[in-house]
Amino acid sequence: MKHIIIGTAGHIDHGKTSLIRALTGRETDRLKEEQDRGITIELGFTWFDLKDGTRCGVIDVPGHEKFIQQMVSGVCGMDMVLLVVAADEGIMPQTREHLDILSLLGIENCIVVLTKCDLVDEDWISMVKEDIREEFQGTMLEKAKIVEVSTKTGAGIDGCKDAILEMVKTLPEKSPSGLPRLPIDRIFSLQGLGTIITGTLISGTLTKGDGVEIYPKRLPVRIRNIQVHEQDAEQAVAGQRVALNLTGLKKGDIKKGAVLARENSFENTKLLDAKVRILPSSQRTVKNRERLHFLTGTAELLCRIILLDKEELKAGEEGYCQILLEQEMVFAKGDPFLLRFYSPVETIGGGTVLEANAKKKKRFREEEIDALRRKEEGSLEETLESYFLEAKFGAGLKEAGKDLSLENEELLPLVEELRGNGKLCELPLQQGTVYLHGDNKFYWESKCKEELEKFRKAHPYRIGMAKAELREKLWKKGNAKVFDALLSLLPELQTKGDLLYLSSQEDFKDANYQGIEKSILTTLENAGYQLLKLEELERGKAKEEDFQDILQNTVVEGRVVKVGEDPELLILAQDLEKVKAWVLEYFQKEEVLGIATLKDAFSTSRKCAKAMIQYFDREKITKKVSGESERVAGPAAK
Repeated sequence: MKHIIIGTAGHIDHGKTSLIRALTGRETDRLKEEQDRGITIELGFTWFDLKDGTRCGVIDVPGHEKFIQQMVSGVCGMDMVLLVVAADEGIMPQTREHLDILSLLGIENCIVVLTKCDLVDEDWISMVKEDIREEFQGTMLEKAKIVEVSTKTGAGIDGCKDAILEMVKTLPEKSPSGLPRLPIDRIFSLQGLGTIITGTLISGTLTKGDGVEIYPKRLPVRIRNIQVHEQDAEQAVAGQRVALNLTGLKKGDIKKGAVLARENSFENTKLLDAKVRILPSSQRTVKNRERLHFLTGTAELLCRIILLDKEELKAGEEGYCQILLEQEMVFAKGDPFLLRFYSPVETIGGGTVLEANAKKKKRFREEEIDALRRKEEGSLEETLESYFLEAKFGAGLKEAGKDLSLENEELLPLVEELRGNGKLCELPLQQGTVYLHGDNKFYWESKCKEELEKFRKAHPYRIGMAKAELREKLWKKGNAKVFDALLSLLPELQTKGDLLYLSSQEDFKDANYQGIEKSILTTLENAGYQLLKLEELERGKAKEEDFQDILQNTVVEGRVVKVGEDPELLILAQDLEKVKAWVLEYFQKEEVLGIATLKDAFSTSRKCAKAMIQYFDREKITKKVSGESERVAGPAAK
């Protein structure tokens, strides 16, 4: 079943509210001020049924220029619009501005309703219709149907309904799937019920009892009751005007402009990728970083516009940009918006959100502009591929779903298709899976190889580059676990402990290396249990950096061990193993080992015995009991 939302637009006092009253039999002006002044200030809502049983929700939109935000709020979620023109006055300033707004927001399904036809004769009506056709030449209303009505006599109202039904038949049904999202246009409270919010459900389905969230404040609430067209309902679906009675919320907690959606389904953002068009009638030139009013859904925010492909935008021009908002809000790809000049406040243009959770871009970068072009023109699969292409460090399904405002059920088939044709690779983690675009995988492979080759060139005698150092250079903002998963996919990568090197770099121990290494090992062998400090080792003619690197390699390879804390001393691993065997055997017979006992057993100094004991403490072979001198068997010795 179709759920249709009809809006009105047009100049002040051209009869929009009277037309709705004639179509529905209901009054939409609900404020005393509106009734006293005869103009619509706030949005009014009602409904009526067509001949085929289709129920149409109707939004009465203000026509006065100062209430333009309410007008934009009304357009949010509309399927079609009745553009009202009074026959006795014809096209007026607000008519033109409303037409501009409808065009910018992508509302293409319009019927022109010529009201107050009882006040003029047929010749006048013909002349006004000619003026309308001329005014709308080259616009989306160029071929719009014009119907003549009189709300006073009722003439033409049935014909207007017939025209609406004819257009409704051409409109596609909205899918109830997808993430539910409802921009809030009214908040009020009723005694005994609590807080109630209203809005048009622009996507998805809401069910009584659902736990939902109000953005951008991230307020968790629950739906106590749902009303659709003044009747209680168990469920509301996309395209319906909805009133929700919420628990866990006070009227003062939120303002109009907030968005209700499923819990944890969106991410707040301040930066959007967008395509912007400046109205041909605009008298303003938009410069880079211009401060503007940004209107979308039911929200009005201040923003800066960062032009990416032009220095400025003049009347009639369009371009790619980033919108930097002064407050956080949630959006989805495809959301339309208006831009109004900061001061004086006037509509100058609008556009479409290309990505809601954008990353900062540099101006005049061709690759950035190409990416935006793909987002604008591409299919959902192409949009998803562009998303992963921009996600240099990869992304999970949950993250992608939030950023693109898509359900997992919508994402999974697309991800599988991209994997199947080799455009995505999977990085399995202990918790969840991250997907990396094939181009990014190739990029990181190349960068890893490049950095490891540069490292080997700078340090020819080191086994490899520390993983932490490589990550700091390449993956600083990326997830460490994802980085590890990526490294596991690189076929040329070899590891030794926490050091990384390429398989082509294994043979680096030349004659000079071997000579220095032999000198180090021989010196330590001769020293035996009289452990040596680093500075006590003989360098010969070796360069200090080479000497240090080769010594560290003997430690990494497990042939030399650093023991003690202050000072740090060196011993051959084979000699330390003998000491360890003696300590383990000692604890088979005795309960307490003193440093002096170890010193005497190996004819060494107290300093060396203490350093070895400190090493055994770290290895859990010994355990300190009292003072500095005595140890008992640690867990590893039992």
